[in-house]
Amino acid sequence: MSESHGAIQIAARVRPLRRHLFAVFGMAALALAQPASAASLQVSPVVLVFQPGQPALGMTLRNTGDAPLTGQVRIFAWSQDGKDDALEPVQALVASPPMVVIPPQGEQLVRVVRVNRQPADHEQTFRLLIDELPPPQAATAASGEVNGGVNFRLRYSIPVFVPAPGAPGEPKLSWSLKRHDGAWFLGAANQGGTHAQLSAVKLSAASGQSFEVSAGLLGYALAGSGREWRLPDQFPAALAGNGLQVQATVNAVALPAAAVAVGGGQ
Repeated sequence: MSESHGAIQIAARVRPLRRHLFAVFGMAALALAQPASAASLQVSPVVLVFQPGQPALGMTLRNTGDAPLTGQVRIFAWSQDGKDDALEPVQALVASPPMVVIPPQGEQLVRVVRVNRQPADHEQTFRLLIDELPPPQAATAASGEVNGGVNFRLRYSIPVFVPAPGAPGEPKLSWSLKRHDGAWFLGAANQGGTHAQLSAVKLSAASGQSFEVSAGLLGYALAGSGREWRLPDQFPAALAGNGLQVQATVNAVALPAAAVAVGGGQ
């Protein structure tokens, strides 16, 4: 799995999606001009943000390869429960067309349409999944292995945001460090009215010792919720004491160091 600016790229094979389908690993960054790319599929832009009253947005899929490319586009509601991300089927947004066949060196415009345009009292968040599917003969040969599952060569996970009416406000973050399930977890809770994209995250102790959590993108803390990230096994437990602070870039702005509440556990 790799991340390219805003899109998560996953080369894998998964079973059919269900309620609370799966965690989204390592959320997307702010939109950049460069397209997400891997293999022969390119996607641009890599983050979609609706404006108030805007009925639809467009996304371009490009096939840079020498063979036709088949893709599937689906949209899910994206939420957080304080620990992880969850995706659920949704009807508020639809992708048109949901299936594409792109000729070699060709491109396809996919429109993301708001079916329910009633304003919400909070920022709405979605994930747009783009699967590059194998050729029909390859999919048929492998279908027995996954017992009816979905085969795909590559998956992009694109964040989609629908802001609430009025001024979006700023994220309001609180940080925590807890140990459970045999590991240390860094948590970010966001009580603000808009999402927080987190990158360049570093923990520092009063002693001067520090630990880099993420040199680049860490993920998102969604408005009114949040999540936690498991730290590597090499995280020094000596840092988990009073005076721990976190430095992070939030929505492309480097913020001053903030206190981290440290808890115990198993």
